[in-house]
This record gives sequence, structure tokens and C-alpha cells, in this order.
Amino acid sequence: MDHDIPLPELLHLPYALYGLALNPATQADPQLCESLLDGRPAGRLARGGALPEEIAARLAAHGDPEVRAVPAEREGADGGRHELFAADPDAEVRIALAQNPELSPELTARLGADTDPAVREAVARREEAPAEDLHRALLADPEPKVRVAACRHRPPADLHGALLADPATRHHVVPFLDLDPETAGQLAADPDDRVREQLAGHPCLPAELRAVLARDADPGVRGKVFERADATPQEQAVIFESLTAGALRYAEDPRDSSDEDFLCEAMLTCLDLMPYPWVEPDPLPYADSPFAGLRCAAARSTALPAEARTRLLADENPRVRFLALAGLAEVDLTVAEELDRRQGGMVKHGGRPADCVTFPPETLRRFATDPDPWMRVLALRDPDLPDEMLERLAADQEESVRCATAGHPRVPVAALLRLLGDTDEEVVEAAAASPLLPVEVMRAVLDRADAAGDPPPAPVPCEGDCRQGAFAK
Repeated sequence: MDHDIPLPELLHLPYALYGLALNPATQADPQLCESLLDGRPAGRLARGGALPEEIAARLAAHGDPEVRAVPAEREGADGGRHELFAADPDAEVRIALAQNPELSPELTARLGADTDPAVREAVARREEAPAEDLHRALLADPEPKVRVAACRHRPPADLHGALLADPATRHHVVPFLDLDPETAGQLAADPDDRVREQLAGHPCLPAELRAVLARDADPGVRGKVFERADATPQEQAVIFESLTAGALRYAEDPRDSSDEDFLCEAMLTCLDLMPYPWVEPDPLPYADSPFAGLRCAAARSTALPAEARTRLLADENPRVRFLALAGLAEVDLTVAEELDRRQGGMVKHGGRPADCVTFPPETLRRFATDPDPWMRVLALRDPDLPDEMLERLAADQEESVRCATAGHPRVPVAALLRLLGDTDEEVVEAAAASPLLPVEVMRAVLDRADAAGDPPPAPVPCEGDCRQGAFAK
């Protein structure tokens, strides 16, 4: 049936359907759900938190194992379908069930003995430690990947020797060893970089071996030494200098650089993000560290004196500035705005300074006309933003602003319909996911999809999840 709704001429149907599958209004309507049960949108629909029981049952018995895998991983034990999923003929569904946090011990044990090694591996990777008999069975599994996954949890001490002798599990068992000097010396000379890297992080590493590993040929090994609480400033300086040299060579010509140079660049990034928990009790000595990761750890600490925190608000590193701001008991709105502007779009890890404050409506509305789209997005954190501002932001030249506007809880329907026909697919998906979209429009989109036939493969989801983030604060 054709619903006489003036849909936009340009309508990226696959994205519109994926948005509809995520729409709370769709998930509460059995008829709309019914229209999405066939084809790829069913996988998204299965992620709904409050689907009608008849729809949930049909998704659990769906013909596509990718769809069945979604409820298998997410559905609670009270749904009564775990037994059904455990007996599913497709291993993909059983793998998903093995990751379900509400899986009973009985079904966990059954899947731990599954004929498919990928299912047993999924059981071994569960967050909670398995029962001892199951753990021992997984550690002795004929499939190396299963044994490796089972090393995630502390193996029984009487198995350490066998796991150390197994090339697949050798480096995984090192952190659990009761390290003696002889074993430490042997591991420090191991040709496997992964073994030496795990040794470099062992709490009982002798100081003389720590000094040796600080000059190891592998960047990962050197990085592990840097992270240690007992690493000397001299060792850290040598490590950082060597990693920086490799990262510079990689930056100059990535195509002509070595794998080691690439790893140096990656390890430098990791060192900025490590938690360094030993800094927290006594952060002041690290507030002026030459290493950004240690300054970040100092800024995170609630024990950092106010004067040092103020210094870190002017740090050259945006993550240090953000963490210093987040640790303030009372945040100056002017300072927060200034730091947020300074940070701009340079967010790779963590939040933005604006996440630390709640700007008043007058400030957020000022951001609506800001020249910088990074700031205009902040305007959408005002849940009562006037319609005229929402209309303007819905027509913004920047896709990120339009995408965020589509997820606003008060976006005018007329603007939402225009966003449904946006040139950017992610904006279309965000508009289709809005619970403000009229049901008649949803049905018209589904009618057009029926007329067009099967949609193309799944679109890539919006990286920043524009449907949710902009107005959440």
C-alpha cells in the first residue's frame, strides 16, 4: 500500500532502513517491525531493548544466523531461549551465546565442549573465570587458539610448566609465573618478542634485566619497561628517545619505513594512554614530567594540588588539559569554552572539555551561530533549543552538525523530513532513527523500499554516533 507522503527525491534507502530499525517507535510497533524482519535491517532491529515478544521470537528463529546471533548474545536468561541458541546448527549463533553474560554454568560447560573450536574459544574468552574443571579442559584443548584464550584467566600453578613449554601459550602464561632469577634470565633471552614483552611487565622483574630490556630491539618490549613504576627516569628517557626516532622516520615516509618504525609510532600513542596507576597516590612529581602520559596520570589524580592542576590547564597536550579540567571541583565556564575551542576537532581519545561542564542555555544558543562547526554542535545540548535555531542547524553546511541535529529531541518534523533526504547517508540514518519521525513517514519509507527491492549491503555506522552524543549533556 502506498502511503501518500511527500518523501524526498533523494533517499538513501539502506541508511533510512537502518535508521528505522533503530527507531524506538519502530521497535514498539509490531507492524513496523514486521516490515523489517526480512533483509539486513533485521540485525539492527534485533538490538532493540523492548521489542514485542512475537517479534523477538521471530528474530530468534530468523533464517539468517547473523540475525539470530544478536539476541543470542544480548537476550537475558529470563527470555527462555538460551537452550534454543545453544542447540543452533550455526556456530556463529553459539559463539554469540558464549559471550552472553547471563549464560548459565551448565550451558557454559556445554559450549566449552562444543565440536567447533571457535565456540570453545569464545567460552574461554568470557569475562568471568570458568569453573576449574572447564578451565583445565580449555587450557589443554587441542586447538591452540582455545588454549591461548583460556590463558586470559590465571591458570592453575601445576600447569605453568606445560603452558610455558607450549609455543602458543608461552608468552601468555609469563605474567602468572612465580618468577625466579633463572627463569627470568631465560625469558629475557627468548627470541619471541611477545615473551620478552610480557616479561618486561612482570612485577618481579630483576632490576638488571629491566635495564637490559629497556634497550631491547623490539619497541613493544621497551614500551612495557617505560610503563613500570620502578623504571628509572634515565631508562624512560632512553626509551622515549628511541621510540620518537622511529616514529619520526615513519612520519617522514610511511611507505619506506620499517615495521619497527611503525611500531615505534604506535607505542608512543599507547604510552600517552596508559593509566600509570602508581602515579595516582603521589601525582605532584609527575605534573611536570616531560612525558604526556605521566602528566595525564597526574591530572587524573584527585590528590593533585590546585596550583599544579592550574598549570596543567595550559599544557601543550589537549588530553592533559581535558583531564586537568575534569578534575576540578568547580569548572569556570569561560575556561572550559576556551579549552574546547583550542582543542577543536583534535579528539582521538577521550572526551572534549565541554563534557566537563553544563553550559547555560544562553551560551549554548550563542554557539548555534558560531563560525566553528565544532562549537555549533554544542548548541544541540540545549534540549529546549528554539525551532528557528534547529531549522538553521538542520541546514548547516557541515554533515556533523546536520547529523547531530537529526538526533535532537525537539527537531521540527519539517526539518527532519529534509534531513531524511540529505546528501549524506549518515544524516539520513540519524533522521530515520528519530522517534519524532511520523509513523506515516516510516510506513512510506518502507513502501518505497518494498518497491525498490532488496537494499545493498550494510552501511558503515556513523563513527561518532551522531544520533545520541550531541545533546546528551
